[in-house]
Amino acid sequence: MNKLTEKFIAGGFSLALLLLCSVGAASYWSVQKLNEDQQWVIHTNQILNILDDLNHGFLSTESGKRGYILTGKADYLKSYGIKKQEVYQAFQALQQLTRDNPNQQRRLDALKPLIERRFNLLEESIKLAKQNTSDRTNQIIITDEVNAVSKQFQTIRQAMEDEENNLLQRRIALTNYRVNQIILIISVGYGLSLVLLIVVYLLLQKQIQLNKALLEEAIYLEKQAAKAKLANILETVSDAFIALDRNWCYTYVNERAGQVFNRCPTELIGKNIWEEFPESVGQKFYHAYYQAVAEQQVIEIEEYFPPWNRWFENRIYPSGEGLSIFFQDITRRKLAEIAIEKSEKRYRSLVIATAQAVWIADAQGLPKEFSSWINLTGQSEEEVKGWGWLDAIHPEDRQFTECLWNQALAEKSLYNLEHRVRLADGSYRFFAVRAIPVLDGNEQIIEWVGTHTDITQRKLTDEALQQAKAELEIKVAERTAELYKLNEDLKRSNQELEQFAYVASHDLQEPLRAVGGYSQLLAQEYQEHLDESAQEYLAYIVDGATRMRQLIQDLLAYSRVGTRGQAFISIDCNIVLNQALSNLQVAIAESKAIITYDPLPTVLADKTQLVQLFQNLIGNAIKFRQGESPQIHIGAVKGAENLEAKSEWLFCIQDNGIGIKPQYLERIFEVFRRLHTRREFAGTGIGLAICKKIVERHGGRIWAESQLGAGTTFYFTLNEK
Repeated sequence: MNKLTEKFIAGGFSLALLLLCSVGAASYWSVQKLNEDQQWVIHTNQILNILDDLNHGFLSTESGKRGYILTGKADYLKSYGIKKQEVYQAFQALQQLTRDNPNQQRRLDALKPLIERRFNLLEESIKLAKQNTSDRTNQIIITDEVNAVSKQFQTIRQAMEDEENNLLQRRIALTNYRVNQIILIISVGYGLSLVLLIVVYLLLQKQIQLNKALLEEAIYLEKQAAKAKLANILETVSDAFIALDRNWCYTYVNERAGQVFNRCPTELIGKNIWEEFPESVGQKFYHAYYQAVAEQQVIEIEEYFPPWNRWFENRIYPSGEGLSIFFQDITRRKLAEIAIEKSEKRYRSLVIATAQAVWIADAQGLPKEFSSWINLTGQSEEEVKGWGWLDAIHPEDRQFTECLWNQALAEKSLYNLEHRVRLADGSYRFFAVRAIPVLDGNEQIIEWVGTHTDITQRKLTDEALQQAKAELEIKVAERTAELYKLNEDLKRSNQELEQFAYVASHDLQEPLRAVGGYSQLLAQEYQEHLDESAQEYLAYIVDGATRMRQLIQDLLAYSRVGTRGQAFISIDCNIVLNQALSNLQVAIAESKAIITYDPLPTVLADKTQLVQLFQNLIGNAIKFRQGESPQIHIGAVKGAENLEAKSEWLFCIQDNGIGIKPQYLERIFEVFRRLHTRREFAGTGIGLAICKKIVERHGGRIWAESQLGAGTTFYFTLNEK
């Protein structure tokens, strides 16, 4: 499914790119043809202008001749000569410009003798005038012949002008056709490319969400496996264990604790300890639990619990999530200690009668009563005396056993250790050794009373636990490595998708620049030759290309929020706000916006994204306004009542703009979601979606409060530094 989606995305981008390239090529070809057609229009206008010049020069020579005859001044002859030269120059220019038109060439061939005949007649009239003759008859004849030649000239010239006007109309019509053709090609290509881009974006978004869901599921399964393994370990320990959350509710109860409570462990999960066992309120345990939470220190306590008539030993471990408590029923031990305290004689009898390895040594540490030791080790009485009892200690444990015994004798302190003892059958077992000095009123040692307790089974259990722990650590490490590899694969996949999006968007923008550039060039160079509809269509093309390029840039920025972010550092929000206002200074000046703000805190954030967040929100407040100048205020408070954590900062950006209907407040953060048309307010509909993605990347929330016509307040939260 992923490969199919990726192929579809790649195909969509490729097709959109191909469409835009095709549109660009077709537009270029059409513009070239339009330029050729326009050159022909200019060519026709030149011919018409020269025909006018030819006619004007033709008539001006007649005026020069007439002025000379009437006044006799040489200036009129000079003017006559200049106009004659202009007529011949215009005639030669017409011959060059109409080379491609045989009809016009034939008319020019007919004009040439008429022009020469007319000039000959005019010069003959001037010659008569120079001779000072008053031969009016010849002048009249010449004048009549000149008029006849002029009529023939005008008839031919008018035919040439009519043909050029017809050509001009046809060429203008062809130019308009070319313009409409360009508009149609660009509009269709742009529309199809936009649809393809939106479809590809939706597929990209769906793929990113799928990858995110798979990662979250993998992490969840790993946590569940770790919890299950931890539960197995807690079920194997001999101590009872419970876990409480910060509301004093059970989150875990092992089987041993269930036996102590005489309750099913699963029945207690989620229930409050003080409600389930109200008789505990006010007991020493109750105060110890609260003390551990308040001081965040480990507390060990032994206390009698009257409601159950038992003694318990508690080891209380606080954490940010609540309490973890290991406890044992030590009623037997406490009763034994009480019995010992009540009667030393009775205790001695118990020592002698017990089958446990209990012994008594004198003040110097030499054996005094050791019958149970003999039964345990098989040593004789002679072998035990003095320091002979050390022979029953494992050779590897003898030195530190002797060292600790001498230290206890010197310091009159508790003797406590673990070592291996050889039993009567020759096997070695682990024993816990504990001995205390019995002192007289002068704090002098009378004797030592000690015990050897077989802890072999506990040692084996501890070793098994250590082995299980080591195996668990190995498995956790292996699973962590797998998760790390999976995470790296996901990162690489996201990077590849982002790189692909970047390259595709870059390739998409190049044809758009060509479309926009040629469209603007067309509007500038040929505006006077385009009707109002064509100019309007060109404006649509330029605006569409500009919005398309902005849409691609915004989509690229949206996709980069979660993948191109910088590491979080402590950032002064006052500096960030000043940078955002500097970026918006043109919009602020044009709108005459009044912006105020309270002192802002220092937070842990990505500086670049935080600048973009402030810039987008303040930019919206400036853009979505009524006729009056925008009034914007930025503030921040810590630990507000509606915040989940008291260490969070709540930021607000308040404006006096047009406001939003309450039913649309949740939808404004969706991609491409717009509440107004582009003619009312420009934009792509992605800005607030980028803001939401930035805030969520920082672990915060963003929302808005507004009423239509009463302004809007945007809120978002950020963690403290």
